Amino acid sequence: MPEQAVDLLDLIARGDREALEAALTGGADADASDRWGLPALAHAAARGDLAAVQSLLGHGAQVNKTSDAGNSALMQAAARGDLEIMQVLLDAGADPKAANKWGFGAEDWGSWPENTAEVRALLRSREK
Repeated sequence: MPEQAVDLLDLIARGDREALEAALTGGADADASDRWGLPALAHAAARGDLAAVQSLLGHGAQVNKTSDAGNSALMQAAARGDLEIMQVLLDAGADPKAANKWGFGAEDWGSWPENTAEVRALLRSREK
């Protein structure tokens, strides 16, 4: 994994939004991934960091980029029950029907949070 990717993922993990924005503005790859291929956008979604999600998208992160296993930022947000991040991702073109290599999609991931009904309703409202 390139050092630039490690730094970007570290900034997301620390919640250092100013440094993240500076790194992206300075040319850091918004699609940087960890050793399992999980992209920075999915890391930000998993943390519930709306500002980082918006910054990554604003710097060209691919909304449907997945890990090696096919897990996406939308799946991470659904697992948290984070409707606001889900909405941002869906507005950016996230595919609500995409599934990982085991056939689990965002709706399946959305069965864990307390607001499962709202997560599923949002995903179903955006199916094409």
